[in-house]
Amino acid sequence: MKGKQLNVTIFGAGSIGCYLGGQLASAGMKVRLIGRERFKTAIEENGLTLTHYARDTITVRENLVFDLDVSSPEDVDNIDTDIVLITVKSQDSETAGKALAGILKKDTIVISFQNGVGNAETLKSAMPGHTVLGGMVPFNVTGKGPGQFHCGTEGNLAIEAIDDENLVALQAAFARAGQDCDLSEDIKAVQWGKLLVNLNNALNALAGVPLKTCLAEKEYRTALANMIEEALEILKTAGIKPANFGKNSIDKTLKVLRLPNWLYRLIMNSIVKIDASARSSMLDDLEAGRMPEIDYLQGEVVRLANDIGMSAPINEKVIKLVHAAFAEERSPKMSGREILRAITQ
Repeated sequence: MKGKQLNVTIFGAGSIGCYLGGQLASAGMKVRLIGRERFKTAIEENGLTLTHYARDTITVRENLVFDLDVSSPEDVDNIDTDIVLITVKSQDSETAGKALAGILKKDTIVISFQNGVGNAETLKSAMPGHTVLGGMVPFNVTGKGPGQFHCGTEGNLAIEAIDDENLVALQAAFARAGQDCDLSEDIKAVQWGKLLVNLNNALNALAGVPLKTCLAEKEYRTALANMIEEALEILKTAGIKPANFGKNSIDKTLKVLRLPNWLYRLIMNSIVKIDASARSSMLDDLEAGRMPEIDYLQGEVVRLANDIGMSAPINEKVIKLVHAAFAEERSPKMSGREILRAITQ
């Protein structure tokens, strides 16, 4: 069954945006990608190919157009769309909201598929009168070549639940593409659960190697566990209960991270599915010369700690290390032992 066809716009179509847009186009949705010239050229010349560590390859050439950024009025005069998925970096949320506020129909649903926990609120402030929903993307996507994007980890998308037939149609379209999508009654809890896992993005940027290689080191996993535990204590004091991310509770995940290497390797594949090439978006940003999202990950933990009279020394040290790496425009290629020593000394 094909289901209802929607017009869906992806605003900020980088790796995540192109991957989501390709899934929806393959499911019969009419998709407009809005992003940078290099992505437009690559996709128009090569089509869009989506690979997955555990699913069949998707190739898309129909139901898909690519426009340049909406800030260029000669390229996009108006967006007549049912749903807009926002996939820009967190630091660009306000700019995106203001750009879209004057050209979207009031009944268009806007979904923030971004890292962090505050982007939906930022978008709402920038585009009053519009329906803006929080969302969560659990998986990692990396560019593999012109028009080629690879998903190296697992997980269900999540969107803030409202009673709307277009939102249900969007969920069904993702399902047809093989991508589960949950409609959540408590998206903040889901986003905080994802943020705890995303704290690993910064450590991966400091290590400069694939995630699976990082997690093979006990000292690296210990550093990650210490950082998550610090954040959990702050959330608990603030009265925030994050949702479980993936198949296991955060408590179980922390216990697994602290296991000896031989035992961790035995059970890793049953805890989290990740291929050998998967890496964090922050490492991609570092190597591409873009700004980090650290202030919307570790920075959220530090801000919350300050608001409730606590401190977050481990997360603060990681922020400083990451900003130093981005200032140098290269990963310091730190070992797990070096990372652990740097955040605990």
